[in-house]
Amino acid sequence: MYREAELAHWMKNPGKKLLPAQVDIDLTNICNQDCYYCNSATHRENSPVQKDYKEYITLLDKISSWRAHSPDSYGTTHTITYPGGGEPTILTGYENVIEHTIDLGFLTSLTTNGTKLHRLLHSVKIEKLEKIAWIGVDIDAGNEDLYEEIRKSLGGASWFKQVKQNVKLASSMGLNVDLKCLVNPYNHNEQAVKDLFKYAKETGARSLYFRPVIYNNKSHIIDNDFKSWCKVHSDRTGVEYWLNESKAESRKYYKCHQMYHFPVFCADGYIYLCCDNKGVPEFALCHWDKLDFRDSWMNTRHHEIYNRTMVQMCKPCRPNHTNNKIQEIMDNPQLIEVLYL
Repeated sequence: MYREAELAHWMKNPGKKLLPAQVDIDLTNICNQDCYYCNSATHRENSPVQKDYKEYITLLDKISSWRAHSPDSYGTTHTITYPGGGEPTILTGYENVIEHTIDLGFLTSLTTNGTKLHRLLHSVKIEKLEKIAWIGVDIDAGNEDLYEEIRKSLGGASWFKQVKQNVKLASSMGLNVDLKCLVNPYNHNEQAVKDLFKYAKETGARSLYFRPVIYNNKSHIIDNDFKSWCKVHSDRTGVEYWLNESKAESRKYYKCHQMYHFPVFCADGYIYLCCDNKGVPEFALCHWDKLDFRDSWMNTRHHEIYNRTMVQMCKPCRPNHTNNKIQEIMDNPQLIEVLYL
């Protein structure tokens, strides 16, 4: 919670610029699957962008020198996540981008559907790959039929077997591979849970990570039956799991403080201050591929977007838990001293 405390302190005492602790980078808006729940589908359809990977090398160099460029600031950007938007491993040369991120010393993580993961595993030296914090592979189902019902592979053939092979390879190399599952009406049954734990066991993945799907602006409910099935099959297989229900937490904040915590660099060339509103001009801070974005961080437009955003209108979102923590510290300043003792 140290970073949350730092941001809360800045919110109470604005002055110097506070650099974001982490950034998300979407490498492409193209995807080779058509998951029924995709929250980026409209953005991808409206902006099917595929950049040259070298543009991301330039972007990374600017992020790594942010403090030097903006000396009247504090904090540092230490974490870079490649979460998707499109499927990041589709970008030609994406493995060079990941390698450069590692070389610059960033804590690096990758969320992928796993279909092209082998390109990274075969081209980057193991001593560098071992520095990746985690690789999250979205599977949603442990058997092919259900996998296709949820994820809908494009191109005429299922990606199920290729993904499983890639997960096995990454796990055998000693990398931190977590299997990610959005709990939804299709896989909310014991057989689906059993298949997922079996899949994780067979591939050697580190853990299973469950979170509820957000569909039609509502969070799926992970009930006690689902939790009991996870416990039973975790005990049987020895596979660890985590149930993340933070999106369902009640909001205790009135502003999205995370807009100062991490920006999203999208493939369409814009920085968005909301991870769930990619492609929406009202949430676009500036171009990152045409301008020096570092000069726009915490400018007048940045503050305007923060102040006019009505979080009560937002759907359940990824920053929900952190926003609650920041608000808690803002409302109880003594917590800052406790955290730093």
